[in-house]
Amino acid sequence: MIPQFPKFKKLELSDKKDVEEFTLKYPPYSDHNFAGTWSWDVKDEMQISKLNNNYVIRFINYITGEPFYTFLGETKVNETAKELLEFSIKEKIKPQLELIPEEVAQKLDTKIFKILEDKDNFDYIYNILELKDYAGGKFNKKRNRVSVFIKKYPKAEIRTLNLADLNIQQEILNLYHKWSKDKLKDDMYFEIHKELIVLKNFFSTKDIFNILSVGIFVEEELIAFSIDEIMPSDYVVSHVVKTNHNFPGVHEFLMQKNAEILFSMNKHFLNQEQDLGIESLRQAKSRFRPIFFLKKYIISYI
Repeated sequence: MIPQFPKFKKLELSDKKDVEEFTLKYPPYSDHNFAGTWSWDVKDEMQISKLNNNYVIRFINYITGEPFYTFLGETKVNETAKELLEFSIKEKIKPQLELIPEEVAQKLDTKIFKILEDKDNFDYIYNILELKDYAGGKFNKKRNRVSVFIKKYPKAEIRTLNLADLNIQQEILNLYHKWSKDKLKDDMYFEIHKELIVLKNFFSTKDIFNILSVGIFVEEELIAFSIDEIMPSDYVVSHVVKTNHNFPGVHEFLMQKNAEILFSMNKHFLNQEQDLGIESLRQAKSRFRPIFFLKKYIISYI
């Protein structure tokens, strides 16, 4: 059971049902989505509470490790924001709320609060049908890269992966370590060790979350995989995508084949989470042409 503010409890798997009573009323914001929050809680630091019938998280910044508060809900939002800001001041942490979903931010009083878009944390939303077909001029480069991949690797296989299978887990980890060697050279160093824990979290919770994992194999070697959460709505949340860049076009091929499977499940929107202000991530996510963003905001007193 989620306690009433100002009491908090550590986020645990057993909280899934209680948390989703709040979150499933809204689009799947990556930071409030239970599987996302729980899997990225790599140091067991996230804490949850309820305030004015709103869901509150004492969040830990993915990059800096600094704590802050966020909430989801539309009951007494001004009073809730005030209480959480005052609580932040009392705790001597930065006096601002972060990752506030657009539905909440729109209800806040602009005479009291400064409301700033947090573009680094906007969730990228893609049209699954567009990814499946890569039709039109805006996807010319994607179609070309898929053609290059298919021509060079005509026997590539697409398989759904059982994340509970120890052999599959080892294949995924092998690919992850190959991927991470390249990323040590750029601005994603912070992500590497944390995301390894995220992967292992999903290995251990296959039957708790509704997960679809798709892999691409060439000569029995796993060269790309995705881990997606199938939501009860039209949405799918993409939690992990990794590819071996020694195989040109494999990322585009994986995205297309994954979209084909998702479309056959009657899903329409893919949330590929935020870029965190990391330029290489921003460029990569933008190239797949998001159709809109789930916007999040930073809230402080004027």
